Formats: sequence, structure tokens, C-alpha cells
Amino acid sequence: MPLVEITVPEGALSEAAAQVLQQRVADSVLTAMGLPHTDFFASATWVYVREAAKGLATTGAGTPPGVLVVVTPLEGFLTPERNETLSVEITRQAREATGSDAVVWVVVNEIPEGNWAVNGALTRRAKIDEFVAEAEAEAARAH
Repeated sequence: MPLVEITVPEGALSEAAAQVLQQRVADSVLTAMGLPHTDFFASATWVYVREAAKGLATTGAGTPPGVLVVVTPLEGFLTPERNETLSVEITRQAREATGSDAVVWVVVNEIPEGNWAVNGALTRRAKIDEFVAEAEAEAARAH
């Protein structure tokens, strides 16, 4: 469901730091979207980390290379307040992972319902809500 693409300057992350960043960002996105942290939702949340082969550049003199994070959720899960909280979290996580004060750009591109398909099937809000209700019912039975 949510797709996250993180672009960092070449060599900015170790393999271990990239894996930690992927998990933390995935958790933050699920939390911001109000989705349960279940195996199903974890497996449906994809986070890619890519290195920019020639690094990232800015026009500002002395500005450290930046990190670009593009979060692509289905429309309707994130409010402006949730976007702000998510952006603060992702910025903190990216700076911790890179060990720098890099400029972190967070772009949220919400996809309207009917414009996202997985394996040829459109992703619908009602179906996601069904999965959330199932997860909540399962959690209630476990307690």
C-alpha cells in the first residue's frame, strides 16, 4: 500500500543503517496513516533506499548533500497534521541514519482511489478498511 522511495548520496549509508532506516520509516508511515503494525500491513509497505550515483547537489554554497524521501500513500489517510508529524519523524530518522545534518526533503504524493493497482487489481479504501477491521478484531481476540 504505501510506497516510500528514499534517495541518499552515494556512500551515505551502511547496509545496516539502510535496513534500520527502512524499518523505522515503514513504521512511521503506518503510524501516520493510522494502520496497524501487522504482518499484512508490514508486507504491503515497501521502502526502497537508493543511492544517487553522482551524489545530490544543491545550488547553495556549502550545503551538505541532501536526502529525498517520497511517500506515496492512497489518498485520504494523511491529514496535514499527520503529514507534518511524519515529515519530522522521517527527517530525524534520515539524519540519524546518515550521521549528518543533511537537508531532508519529504514529499507526500497521495494517489487518488482508482489510480493504484497491485497485480492488476485496484487498491480501494474500503478493502483496506476491511483489513484494518480484521486486524483489530484479531488483536481483540488475542487479549
